[in-house]
Amino acid sequence: MLRFLGEVDEQLGTTLADDSAVRALFAAAVDPDAAALGLLRIVEAADACDDAGLLDALREESASPSTGLLQRIVTVAGASEALTDHLVRHPASALGLRGEGPLLLDSPGAGAEALRDLLLHAVGADSDRDVASPVATRTGQEGVDALRRAYRDEVLHLVADDLGSAEPARVVDEVCRILSDLAGAAVEAALAIARAELDPHVRVRMAVIAMGKCGARELNYVSDVDVVYVHAPGEDAPVDAAAPDDDGVKAAEDMVARITEIVGAAGQEPALWELDAALRPEGKSGRLLRTVDEFDAYYSDVAESWEFQALLKSRHLAGDVFLGREWADRMRPHVWSASQRDGFVEGVRAMRRRVVSLLPTQQADAQIKLGRGGLRDVEFSAQLLQLVHGGVDESIRAPATLLALSRLGERGYIARSDARGLDECYRFLRVVEHRLQIPRLLRTAVIPQLEDRRRRLARAVYSTGDRTTARLDRALADVRRRVRSYHEQIFYRPILDAASSDTVLTSLTAADARDRLSAFGYRDPKAALTHIQAATSGVSRAAVIHRQVLPAMLDWLAEGVNPDAGLLAFRRLGESLRDSSWYLRLLRDSGSAVHSLAAVLSASSYATSLLQHVPNAVAWIDDDSALAPRPRESIAREARTLLARHGARALQPLRALHGREVLRTALTDVLEQPGVDETAAALSRNADVYLDALVSALRLSMDGEGVPPYEFAVIAMGRLGGAEIGYFSDADVMFAYRPSGDPEASGSTGPTSEDASTLAAHVKRLALALTKEASRPDALPGILVDSDLRPEGRSGPLVRSLESYASYYAKWSEPWEAQALLRARPIAGDAALCEDFVALIDDLRYPESVPERSVRQMRKLKARMEAERLPRGADRRTHLKLGRGSLSDVEWTVQLLQLSHGRRVEELRTTSTLPALSAAVDASLIAETDADVLREAWLLASGLRSAAMLFRGRTAASLPADLFELEACARLLGYPAGQSRELAEDYRSATRRARRVVERLFFGFDGTADADDPWANRHD
Repeated sequence: MLRFLGEVDEQLGTTLADDSAVRALFAAAVDPDAAALGLLRIVEAADACDDAGLLDALREESASPSTGLLQRIVTVAGASEALTDHLVRHPASALGLRGEGPLLLDSPGAGAEALRDLLLHAVGADSDRDVASPVATRTGQEGVDALRRAYRDEVLHLVADDLGSAEPARVVDEVCRILSDLAGAAVEAALAIARAELDPHVRVRMAVIAMGKCGARELNYVSDVDVVYVHAPGEDAPVDAAAPDDDGVKAAEDMVARITEIVGAAGQEPALWELDAALRPEGKSGRLLRTVDEFDAYYSDVAESWEFQALLKSRHLAGDVFLGREWADRMRPHVWSASQRDGFVEGVRAMRRRVVSLLPTQQADAQIKLGRGGLRDVEFSAQLLQLVHGGVDESIRAPATLLALSRLGERGYIARSDARGLDECYRFLRVVEHRLQIPRLLRTAVIPQLEDRRRRLARAVYSTGDRTTARLDRALADVRRRVRSYHEQIFYRPILDAASSDTVLTSLTAADARDRLSAFGYRDPKAALTHIQAATSGVSRAAVIHRQVLPAMLDWLAEGVNPDAGLLAFRRLGESLRDSSWYLRLLRDSGSAVHSLAAVLSASSYATSLLQHVPNAVAWIDDDSALAPRPRESIAREARTLLARHGARALQPLRALHGREVLRTALTDVLEQPGVDETAAALSRNADVYLDALVSALRLSMDGEGVPPYEFAVIAMGRLGGAEIGYFSDADVMFAYRPSGDPEASGSTGPTSEDASTLAAHVKRLALALTKEASRPDALPGILVDSDLRPEGRSGPLVRSLESYASYYAKWSEPWEAQALLRARPIAGDAALCEDFVALIDDLRYPESVPERSVRQMRKLKARMEAERLPRGADRRTHLKLGRGSLSDVEWTVQLLQLSHGRRVEELRTTSTLPALSAAVDASLIAETDADVLREAWLLASGLRSAAMLFRGRTAASLPADLFELEACARLLGYPAGQSRELAEDYRSATRRARRVVERLFFGFDGTADADDPWANRHD
C-alpha cells in the first residue's frame, strides 16, 4: 500500500503516504492494497490524457479534504476492480465523486424521471415527456459508448454512496429501486438509438415490459433484466388496424435485436447486462413481439401457473407509455383469477422445490439467492401469500418483496413480528449479494470458498467493528436459519391462531384460514381446521408441543400427495402417544424426524395404518439404524426367542413381529426409496421367517401323542419362491412331509397303514392351520397362503409325501408344472426334507433338453392366458401382470431360458427373475440390450404395484388411471412432483419395448409383427 501511495505522491507532488489520516482511510478500505493501486492507476491515466482537472482536484483534496473525492475513490477502488477500470478509461468521471452530501441516494437525481432524462440526453434524444417516442441523434458505436459510459457513471455514484453508508441494510431497497429505474432509463435510451437507426418515422409503437426483479423495482447491481415486448400500429396507421403491418413488425423485431445488442453485446465499453425475454408467452420458442390482444388471449387460454406468478411483478419499463399501461391494465387481472384455480399454488410450490433440487450440491449451502433460507425463500413466501389472498384483498398486491411483507403484516396475514423479521433478513441478504457483485460487476450470489475473497467480502459487508469472516459466517448461518423458520411458519401459524380463535398475532379469519389450506393442497380445509383445533387445544404438554410443530408439519404434509389424510393420521398418532415423553421429545427436538413423519403420513395410507397399530415405531424414523433392513438371521433369532418364551402361545407375538418388520420395510420404502428388488427381498425374508416360526409354533400345540414322527416342509412358489413378493402378494406354496424315526429301533419295517393314514390326516390339519393362522384377519398384515400350484391343483391332495411327489412328477407332470417349479424354494420346516425335495425337482426343472412340443405348449398357454385371464375391460397396455411387456411377459421369457439352459448353466438355477436374467447375459444367451429392456419393464411394473399398495392400502391391477393416484405412485417411485404423466409414458414405453423383445425371444416371431398382436407371424 505505502509503495503505491509513494508513487502517487511522486505523480501529484503530495505527501499522502506520510499522512496518518490518509493511511487510516486506506486501512479502512475493503482491500487497502487494491485501493492504493487503483488510485495510482487513475492518476496515471489522468496524467496520460492530460486531465489536469482531476489531478488538480486531488492535490487540493490532499491539502484540505472537503469534497469527499479522495475518500470515495479509495472506497470504490478498494472494493471494485470493475469500477476502477471504468475510472482508468475515463478519469474525468472521477470528478463526479466530489460532493459534500450523497451523490445519488436521497438526491433529486435519483428519481426515475431524472435518470431517464440523463441517459436520453447522453444519446442526444429529446427527453420531453410530450415526445412519445424519443429518437437519438448519437447512434452507432458513438451512441452505444455514450450510453454505457453514462450508465456506468451513475452506478459509480451509487456504489460510492452504498459502500459509504453507515447502515447499508436500511438503504438497500432504495439502492435496488435506483438500479431498476436506471435499467429502465438505459433501455429507453437504447430504444431511442434503435429507433433512430431503424424506424425514425415510428411505423410501429413498441413498449418494453419489465418482469421479475426489475419489474418489482428490486434489481441488484448485475442481473439479467427480464422483459417482454408489446407492439401496436404506428401513429399513421389506419384507426381500425389491430396489429402492425409486415413492415412495422419487421421494424419492431429489428429494434428488439438492436436494443439487446446495445445493452448486452461486447464492445469498447463493457456490456451492462442481458435483456432476457424468456418469460414471454411460450418461452424461448415463442414470438418476441405480440399485440396486447395476443397477450390477453394467451394468458386467458394457454398460460401455465408459473407464468401468472411472473405477471405479479410486471410493469411498463420503456417505450410507448400508453401502450405499456394498456398492457398492464389488461394483463394484471389474470394473476388474481388464475391464482384461484385448483392446484395453482401447489404448482408454484412444486416449481420452487424443483429449483432447489437442481442446485449443484457444492453450491447449495453457498447460494444465498436460490438455496434454502436464501433470498428466493423470502420472495417466494411473500408471493405465495399474495397469490392466496390477493384475489380478494387488493391492498396486498405490491410487486416489491419488502413492501409486500409490510402490507401482509399490516393486514394480519402474517404476524407483524414475522414480517419485521423477514424484512431484516431480506435486507441483510441483499446487502451481501450486492457486495458479492460490486468487485467485478458480475452476476453472482455464491459465497466464495477462497479465504482471501471471503475476507474481502466480510470487510465489504461490515464497514466498522468486527469485519472478520467469522462474523459474516455466523450472521449468514443465523439469517438463513431464521428465513427457513419463517418460511415454514408464516403460512400455517396464522391458521393455528384462526383455529383457536386467537387474533392477538394475526387477524386471519376461519374463512381465510380455509382458503389458505385449500390453496396449499388440503382438499377438505374445514376438516383440516377441526384436526388442527383438536391437536392444539388445551394446556397439556402435548397441545403445547403440537402448536410448536404444526406450522412446519402442515407445510411438510402439503409437500405430499394427500395432506388431508396425513393431518388426520398425525392427530390420531398424537392422541395415541399424548402421554409418551419420547414422542413429544421427538416432535420438539428432531425437525428431520418430523419432516420424515410428515412424508410417511401424507404419502402412504398403508404405512400409516400400520403406524396406528404400532405407534412406538415412530421412534424408528429418528434412527437410521432402526430403519436399516434386518438380516434374516436377526429376525429368525427374535422368532426363536418368542417361541422359547411363549411356546405354543407364540402365534400372536410372532404375528406382531411380522407386522413390525413389514412396517419397517414400508417406512424405508417411503423415506429412502430403495430398489424394488431390495424391498421385495426384505418382504420375502420376513415372510420366510414368519411362516417357518408359525410351523414350529403350530407343531408345538398339535404334535401330541398318537402322531407318528414326521418331517414337514413348506415350499414357496411363484413370487414368494422367487423372493420377489410385494406388499400385496399371495404366498403360493406347496406342502410336503415324510415319516421319520428309526424303523429298526421300533422293531418294525416302517409305518403301518394306520399310522400312514393318521399322519396324512395330521399334516393336512397342520397345513390348514398354517393357512388359517397366516391369513387370519387382524389389524397387522398377514400372509394369504395359496396352495393352488400343487400337483393336480385344487383337486389334488393339499399335502403330499415326498414319495408321492416323486411318483407324480415321474408319471403325470405337465410342462407348465416344470416351469412353476423353477421358482420352488423351501422356506419352512425340516432342513433334511427341504434339501431332498430340491434334489427331487432339480432334474424336472432343469432338464437335459426341452422338447419343441413343450415349448409350443408354453407359448400357447401364454397366449391363452393373455386372451382369457385378462379381466374384462382391462387394457393390456397398462395391466401390470398380464399386460403387454409386463411381469408375466418378462418372467415367462426368463423361465424359458432357465428351462432350456439351466442344466448346462448352473448360474441360471435361481428362483429369482433378475439374477436369472443377469446369468443369461453372462452366458451369452441373451443380448445385454435386450436384458436391460426386460429388466426396466419388470422393475417398473413391480414398483408400480408396490407403490399403489403403499399409497392406498389396496392392490392395483393396472397403471392407475386416476391422476391423483398416479401422482402418488410417481412420488413413491422417486419422480419429482408433477411428473405423473412422465411415469405413465415411461411405463408404456418400457413395456412396449419389452413386448418386442418377448415376441422375438419367447414367441419366436421374426420382429415384423405388431407388438400388440401375439399371434402375428408366429413360427409355431
